[in-house]
Amino acid sequence: MKVLLLSHIFPPAIDGGSKVIYKLGQYLETQNHQTLYLSSNCSSTDDFVKSKYKKISTINHLRSKIYFPVYHHLRRPLKFLNLFLNQDLLRIFQKGPIFKIIPFLKATHQILKFKPDLIIAGPLPTTIVLYAELIKKISTTYNLRPKILLNASFHSTDKDFHQKPLINSLKKADYLWTLTQSETDYFINNFDINPQKIILAGNGVDVKFLLNKKEILPRPVKGGVRGRFNILFVGSLAAHKRVDLLIKSFSTIYNLRSNASLTIAGQKTLYYPQIKKLIKSLNPKIKINFIFDFKSKDLAKIIDSCSVLILPSVQESFGLVVIEAWARQKPVICADIPALKELVNKSNGGLLFKVDNQNDLTKQIQFIFDNPQKAQQMGQNGYNYVKNNYTWKKVGQKICQKVSF
Repeated sequence: MKVLLLSHIFPPAIDGGSKVIYKLGQYLETQNHQTLYLSSNCSSTDDFVKSKYKKISTINHLRSKIYFPVYHHLRRPLKFLNLFLNQDLLRIFQKGPIFKIIPFLKATHQILKFKPDLIIAGPLPTTIVLYAELIKKISTTYNLRPKILLNASFHSTDKDFHQKPLINSLKKADYLWTLTQSETDYFINNFDINPQKIILAGNGVDVKFLLNKKEILPRPVKGGVRGRFNILFVGSLAAHKRVDLLIKSFSTIYNLRSNASLTIAGQKTLYYPQIKKLIKSLNPKIKINFIFDFKSKDLAKIIDSCSVLILPSVQESFGLVVIEAWARQKPVICADIPALKELVNKSNGGLLFKVDNQNDLTKQIQFIFDNPQKAQQMGQNGYNYVKNNYTWKKVGQKICQKVSF
């Protein structure tokens, strides 16, 4: 089987929506399927509109990966044009990426020569699913019949995900790979999508990422690891992640317990200056550690250093970092949005707080602080849940059982 994989950005970028595409591709390669990756040469979605950005290096890259340059000056013209036309398609292309035409046309020959049997693409609300449809149309004119598997990584509360061309893509796809039961139910109930083409497989972690018996972590004590209570956030510093809420809550915790610390590990976005401004307004004694552009091999050590991982996001299709924390036997605290609520309730691996509620978040942090043994049990519960359900081998097997390989 020959599989073409499309995503808006690829590792080393930090992004759950593209990581699922990349990781499934790696699994398929272990099953002797041939793969070809298409992506932008950007490290984040912000790069789609920045004239200067650090491009993903293509030096010594494998021939099985194609990184396209993008048009980064088109967002404002498209936005202006949409004032008069009011078209969903224009709004989608404002989000990008918009691949440069000549490199894309040149790659078309390589795609046709590859002869894909299956196209795996995502996430929404980027243009990637539209490119997947275009490639399928081009392929059919050459007597190729690839099927399409889409991973929407859907945010039900974000209106950008509900634009008509994107929903039509979901309906036309041969298969839909969903991450949670709540996402599955949303597709069926709101878009009248045939349940038979939905594959509820979730997200995954590498087996090697699971904490093993040979690895020794510090024993829990009251107040956290080695007498310190280390709070961790991992993810992009986008507005919807609500890092600002976490920082405000941490400032309250710090005033009560000076042995608390906060580490924010992730990728800068256009929202980052607002975070810096907030931090400057706090008590200067409050120290917040930032880790930017870390390598994937360092993630386990970063998680191991924390007492609890917190994801205060108001929009998540799954919450990859949650199962990564559980893979290292760490408890989590999450906003009670559908995807995160489903994971926490099914696993008993952490606590939930009322979305956007700083006082409730502070309360849950204090509970973890005061109950280290219960926190440890939550971490163990999460570990068992991930090991039994969310390794990439298990995710890949669920998909391969439904897709006609």
